[in-house]
Amino acid sequence: MTCLGLAYWQFLRGQQKQLQLAEFSQPKPTTVHEFLTRLNNQEIAAMHGTKVALQGIFDKQYIWFLDNRIVNGNVGVDVLALFEVKGLKQSLLINLGFIATHGRTNPQVLLPEKQETLNLAVKSRYLSQFSLTEHSFDARSNRLQFVDITFLSEQSGKEIYPAIFYQLPQSPLIASPHYNPVVLSPEKHHAYALQWFLIAVAAAFIALKVRKMEVQHEV
Repeated sequence: MTCLGLAYWQFLRGQQKQLQLAEFSQPKPTTVHEFLTRLNNQEIAAMHGTKVALQGIFDKQYIWFLDNRIVNGNVGVDVLALFEVKGLKQSLLINLGFIATHGRTNPQVLLPEKQETLNLAVKSRYLSQFSLTEHSFDARSNRLQFVDITFLSEQSGKEIYPAIFYQLPQSPLIASPHYNPVVLSPEKHHAYALQWFLIAVAAAFIALKVRKMEVQHEV
């Protein structure tokens, strides 16, 4: 029963990931004015999946590296920074994309000083991530194990919208945007579901064979 339960759970996770990807694959059209108005009205959750181009300036004081990213078989970090947009009450947390690394050495990143226009996709739901550690930040390596916006806000002293703004591939600045709203694909979840189901079938078959042998022995 445990294996069947795990198979069903993985199947449901796969369905959920399909819904998440569908939300991002169907852009919600919006003007910059409407977007800024809705953000200032704290409607950030409703903006999930929206794509928009915004002008602003980076806060050069704060750069974070999201650890253990794998893109095209390369291991590295995602670069996170704060972006200030005129007319917005809070800072935007931008995922600028991926940089391959060697060992624990962080890449040298210089944020632009001038105003930039970024093409962004908003992820304001499904922000919680599984992690084996309770602590998001490793002070020794200056790396994040997962994104904890409350922690980043406390560390920077800035109010940050509860969302991650992914830079889109058409406007790379420093890193390689890879725009991945889900960590594990629906296909992988479905593969795990099938794997657990087959384990359950195998376990049931073995149990029946053992029971049959016991009955024959008793006779």
